[in-house]
Amino acid sequence: MERRNQTFLGEFIFLAFSSSSRFPGLLFFFFSILYCVILAMNIILMLVIKADSRLHTPMYVFLFNLSCLDICYTTTVIPQTLCNLLSSKHSISFHGCATQTFFIVLFGGTQIVLITSMAYDRCVAITNPLRYKVIMTKATCVSLVITPWIISSLMAGFMVFSVFHLPFCDTNEINHFFCDAGQVLAISCPSPPIHELVEIILFSIVLVLFAINFLFVLTTYMFIISAIMKIKTKQGQRKAFSNCSSHINVVVVEYACLGFLYLRPKTAYGIDKDKIFVIVFTFGTPILNPFIYSVRNKAVKIGFKKLIK
Repeated sequence: MERRNQTFLGEFIFLAFSSSSRFPGLLFFFFSILYCVILAMNIILMLVIKADSRLHTPMYVFLFNLSCLDICYTTTVIPQTLCNLLSSKHSISFHGCATQTFFIVLFGGTQIVLITSMAYDRCVAITNPLRYKVIMTKATCVSLVITPWIISSLMAGFMVFSVFHLPFCDTNEINHFFCDAGQVLAISCPSPPIHELVEIILFSIVLVLFAINFLFVLTTYMFIISAIMKIKTKQGQRKAFSNCSSHINVVVVEYACLGFLYLRPKTAYGIDKDKIFVIVFTFGTPILNPFIYSVRNKAVKIGFKKLIK
C-alpha cells in the first residue's frame, strides 16, 4: 500500500444510518435487545451441550461450534454498529475496518464449511448407522471442526490483503453499516483493469466456496434420501428424517440468504434493500439456528431441564 494512501485514509465513514438520524436511540434499543437475545440463546445452548454428557457426540460438537460462530459473527458487527448509532460521526478506523472485514469473512466462511461438515456427519449417521462410531472418531470430528477455520482464515487473509492494499483517492464513505469487502472495494480507485481483476478474483473465491460446499451438501442429502427411502417402515423413515431435519432447515436459511446477498448479478443489486436484508441475516440466522436445533430436539430439551436443575 502506498504511504500517501495510508496517511490520507485514517478512517471510513458509514452512511447506512444517515437517513435514520432522527431516531438512533430506537434503533440502538432494538438492536441491543436482539443482540442480547442472540447471546442468551446461543450461550444457553452451548451450556446445555457442555453440561450433558449424553450430548458429547459429533453432531452436538458441531452445533456447539455453530453457536460459537454465531456469537463471534454478531459480536464482530453489532457492537460497532451500536457505537455508531450513538455517535454523530459513524466512523471506523482504517485498520479497524480491515480487522472487521477479516473476522466477518473468517466467521462467515467457517460457518459455511462447518455446515458442510455437519451434512457429512448426518450422512454417515443415516447411511452407515452401525459404523457411525467407527467412522466419526474423535480425530475425524476434530478435523472436521478445525478444517473450516483453516480454509476460512486463508480466504479472509487473502481478501483483506487484496482489498485494503488498493489505493483510495476520492472518498472514504461506505454505504453500509459494517466493513463489507465489496463495499470497500467499490470506493477504491486503482486502474480499471486492476479493479476489475480484483473484483473477479474475490467473486470467484466466494462462488467457489459457495458452490463446492453447496454441491457437497446436495450430494450428501441425495445419499440420505436414498437411504431413507430404503427403510421399510414409515416410523423408521420419520425417525431417520428427523435426525437431519434441523440441519436441512439451517442449510436452507444459510444458503438462501448468502446466495441472495452475494451471488446475484450486479443489475439485481440495490444497496438500500441489501442493507435491510443484511440486517435480517445478521440478526435472524443467529437466533434461528439455536431455535431450530432446540424446539424439536428432545435431547436438548432434556439437557436444558438438567441444566436448570
